[in-house]
Amino acid sequence: MENLATPSLEEAHRGNQRGPELVERQLAMSVGSIHTRANRKSRRGWTFPELVAVILVAAVLIMIGALSVGRGKATADELACQDNMRAIHSALQIYWTRNSRTYPANQAAFEQFLADRSYFPQEPRCPLDDRAQYHYRYSYDPAANPGPEGIVISCPVPNSRHGSL
Repeated sequence: MENLATPSLEEAHRGNQRGPELVERQLAMSVGSIHTRANRKSRRGWTFPELVAVILVAAVLIMIGALSVGRGKATADELACQDNMRAIHSALQIYWTRNSRTYPANQAAFEQFLADRSYFPQEPRCPLDDRAQYHYRYSYDPAANPGPEGIVISCPVPNSRHGSL
């Protein structure tokens, strides 16, 4: 059986006519590839710092996604509340034509108007009013401004920052 051991440097120089530099390079490459193969076999998984880095990057991406979804929900709630206030304002114009050109006199009359199913299929509520305990706030001063511009409808939920219309 033939010996498969790596030849020494002198044996490689004697048997090769291309030059000692080429032989040394070939020996270095064969020894390097042996070490590389051995390293690949012993290192099959991820190291602890690599795992920690991957987990941290994933956590940061999840947090960014969660924050943007939360901001989107708040914006959607604000737009829905403002849309409700515009719908109430439009329904008040119909109320005005049906009721001898008058608007509800006070908050109690306004709440009866909101409960009237001929204007709304269901009473409009702010999306933040999860327990349905608040009514939209209404104010109207015909002496100061007798037209529809004098109507102020505001969001009923405290600290909602939805404003008024």
